[in-house]
Amino acid sequence: MKLPADEEGAKARLGSSPRHSEWVKVNAVSQPGLSAAVVYYGTAPNAPGGAQGSFTPADTLAQIKAPVLGLYGGADARIGATIPAMDAKMKALGKPYEPHTFENAGHGFLRAQTGQNGANMKASEQAWPMTIAFLKKHTS
Repeated sequence: MKLPADEEGAKARLGSSPRHSEWVKVNAVSQPGLSAAVVYYGTAPNAPGGAQGSFTPADTLAQIKAPVLGLYGGADARIGATIPAMDAKMKALGKPYEPHTFENAGHGFLRAQTGQNGANMKASEQAWPMTIAFLKKHTS
């Protein structure tokens, strides 16, 4: 399997940090040929000009063609605070977005599976099969 950062003709993108997850959403915008995008604990691209610390999903999300699966830790307050606005924006745009929040899991639960008193492991065990199923569904 090839894993270059900007492979032309890629069918899906997966990001697993705020920077990479935002990158996935940006790629979902800039690469309309994608079939799926999976975001682990990252924010949507923020609209320019917002107040310090505020979050407004960028209008560029209107360009997303691929369905987006969002997987978030319930104990990740910073990212969690952005999910309702992202969900509302995607619904308003008629874009397929499936956000899932895993109770008590922290930020980076997939890479820090032993954290949060077992919640990160439980989230990982639930999120990874969801990821595979989502990718199979949308890239087959």
